[in-house]
Amino acid sequence: MGFETVVLNTVEKVLQKDNTASFTCGTLFVACDEKEARKVFHKLSKQYGLGKVQVNGPIQGEYAYDFVA
Repeated sequence: MGFETVVLNTVEKVLQKDNTASFTCGTLFVACDEKEARKVFHKLSKQYGLGKVQVNGPIQGEYAYDFVA
């Protein structure tokens, strides 16, 4: 399973709905409210490590998540 697939599956489990997240040029975009965005951020940070995930938004109803080395 590729990195993007694993991340999208994680987001789907956190939000309990599909088709709300997608990758564009390596950035994960998730259409959700602030409370859901925080849940996604905490889950991804726990999964990949503190400081490895950065979030920006909302931008037109979406939050952008970047993964850093």
